[in-house]
Amino acid sequence: MGEKMNIKYSKLGSNKSNGRVWIEGNNLTAAGFTEGTPYRRVDNLEGRQIALFTELATDTDRKVTASKRNGKSRPIIDLNDSTITDIFGAAPRVRVEFSQGRIVITAHHEDTKKEAREADFKRNYKGGMLREASLFTGGAVSTEAIHQALAEADLVKGGCKWVCEIEQKYIESAQDNAFCVDDNTAVIIGSVEEVEAQYFTGVDVLSFSMPCAGFSKAGKSKHKQTSEAHSGTTLFGTMTAIKAANPAILISENVAEAQNSPMYDLLRGELSRMGYTIFEQILDGTHTGSIEQRKRYWMVAISSGIAPESFELPTVASNATPISAIIEADAQGWSMNEGLKAKAVRDAAAGKGFAKRQLLTGDETTCGTIGRFYAKNRSTEPHIVRDDGMERLFTPTEHAKVKSAPAHLIANQVKTTAHEILGQAVDYLQPYNLTRALISAIN
Repeated sequence: MGEKMNIKYSKLGSNKSNGRVWIEGNNLTAAGFTEGTPYRRVDNLEGRQIALFTELATDTDRKVTASKRNGKSRPIIDLNDSTITDIFGAAPRVRVEFSQGRIVITAHHEDTKKEAREADFKRNYKGGMLREASLFTGGAVSTEAIHQALAEADLVKGGCKWVCEIEQKYIESAQDNAFCVDDNTAVIIGSVEEVEAQYFTGVDVLSFSMPCAGFSKAGKSKHKQTSEAHSGTTLFGTMTAIKAANPAILISENVAEAQNSPMYDLLRGELSRMGYTIFEQILDGTHTGSIEQRKRYWMVAISSGIAPESFELPTVASNATPISAIIEADAQGWSMNEGLKAKAVRDAAAGKGFAKRQLLTGDETTCGTIGRFYAKNRSTEPHIVRDDGMERLFTPTEHAKVKSAPAHLIANQVKTTAHEILGQAVDYLQPYNLTRALISAIN
């Protein structure tokens, strides 16, 4: 067996404008640093480390001091000088390792990672070489919007460093159609919980959208589960990715109900503890002017050393373009939908106001949310209706337009897959406008 080692994580103090390391108690005694024991100190500025040794400590004036507690001597080592500030800088914590005859004091690993991600971000931002990645990428709608905003600001070159998605058909669509996924992008196909940490390599900006089914009212009703029971394990995989990739900026999207969920309480708490400043906002059509009125919760976490004092996306002018302007004149799929019409009558008789149909003539300037399984022709999602009573769903291209999303993201996809990619995605202008505002705030 190896030599026993005790570990203590401690705050770095200060006295007379200098850094201060105060060590006391049983760990000193166990390591042989008892009252009156001489020791040598070796500083390593480059390695950000201080080592203390009892061995060969005859030519030194450093000795372990002591105080009395409950009538018992308690050993103390008090290091207080300008060199400590030179070694540890602004790091607020240190790690102290105790072994026999040796004490090693190093900067706390989380503080070191925080300094590294902020230094990386500043350097890469200045050079226009920010590194991007995303979890739960889907068909890359949100990832593409963030990438487009960064590219227009000359802050990125090429595509994402890596993306992670469990559904192969979605990520293959992104590979074929999204500019944010190129030949140099590492594609990880699997659940985020099962991926080894080494594949989540370092990036500056990481975006993610944890599964929303457990958060939304409809999802809870369908699955009869809380968000934690339905998809809570994704939080562990997400945190593994965040700690491994160590991004300076995190951008997360979910349904509005997620904001007050235990999962996001835990996520925000851990990110704050790790040195991120949290910004939150509920975005909808008033922030984008898009046709679809899709409300989403956005959380942006920025490493505190580069975080702005405030950050919020302003509202914009309401959409004034009628839906008729995006309608494809030669679209197919018209039907009388007798079954849906009969269901609407039954729902009304049963007092199910929430099940009211969305029948659009084209004069409207907004529509309700279109979900992932839109192609199933469900009763409450938007339908275009003609004067003769015939109805149809939006085509995939029209669906993209109501979300302000580029149609190239669903190019050459079958109708079902195209609607799935768009239906589980976002109003494209939400992440796009959010990223532009974030760039402005950081500048």
